[in-house]
Amino acid sequence: MRTAELEIIATFAEERPGNPTVMRDGRTLISVSAVGAPKFAVRAIGSDGKHRPYPNEIWAGKPRQDGKGMSGVIGIRTDKDDIVWMLDMGDAANQPKLVGWNDREDRVHRIIVIPQSVLRPSSFAQDFVIDGDRKRIYIADMTLNADGASDFPAIIVVDLETGLSRRVLENHPSLQPDDAPLVIEGNPVEMVTQDGRTVPYRYGLNPIAIDPLGRWVYFGALSGKSVYRIDADALSDAAADLKTLTDGVKFWCEKPPCDGFDVDANGNVYITDITKSAIGIASPPGYRVLVEDKELLGWPDGVELDVEGRWLYISSNQLHRHPLLNKGSDQSRPPYYLLRLRVDAPMTPS
Repeated sequence: MRTAELEIIATFAEERPGNPTVMRDGRTLISVSAVGAPKFAVRAIGSDGKHRPYPNEIWAGKPRQDGKGMSGVIGIRTDKDDIVWMLDMGDAANQPKLVGWNDREDRVHRIIVIPQSVLRPSSFAQDFVIDGDRKRIYIADMTLNADGASDFPAIIVVDLETGLSRRVLENHPSLQPDDAPLVIEGNPVEMVTQDGRTVPYRYGLNPIAIDPLGRWVYFGALSGKSVYRIDADALSDAAADLKTLTDGVKFWCEKPPCDGFDVDANGNVYITDITKSAIGIASPPGYRVLVEDKELLGWPDGVELDVEGRWLYISSNQLHRHPLLNKGSDQSRPPYYLLRLRVDAPMTPS
């Protein structure tokens, strides 16, 4: 089924692309999934489809003793001043951190370390959005324990002015996965634990987006069928108490299980429909598929609208065929893709 035309921007023969971000001048950057132990965490895509380490081999490479480099990146976003923010998930030897790179001046803008006080042992800080009006970054900490379950999902709010972080809405019902197993191409997405058990993954909070006007932050569980939103004024307010935040979470619409989404000015949510190998739009009136393609959209992962809303950029990486998600069996069939789809999304209210 093809109801819209996908364009291939770049192919990846070995490395799995993570999340894309689109610069204001049209250049595209993409994180590289850490499941394949890539040499470089982020790449820039040229007009010819070729990719190079971004911002350079040192910073895109593994951490060094001088603090440069990144352990692994999924979340990547660009702000209106061309600061590229990359969320280094960290590892046993390196604390998670936000790396801001000034693309105009080709230098480090700022590094913000995420302190252990706002993390859990199972933290999996993998995606985020930038709230430029309030100088905040909101991180989706899915958390993923040894049994493949999101045990303490939460949103981490980072103040870009002070560098301080706080953990909010931990284990709120809106962040929880559904009980139903995630099934793709007829196979449940499962892992083999260290003691040899086969268990299904139960992914909580994962996709997160902020509307172009900066008013609402949208989020949901990967293994969930609901989109929620919260007013950014409340989420950004360090003085907001638990009741204010929990009361502020509102159901927005239904969705299929998805790994990423973006949203336009009218609240239409552009979904990576991983169970259908599709891209769709979810909104209060209902859900519809824009394009379905078993070959090009094997586990569509991250999406981002360009600044004009004309194109939706999409990564697809067949994560469901990787041994970690496929009971130890590697059924991957590269290449993997960076794609785009013409959507003409409204970026101002209509």
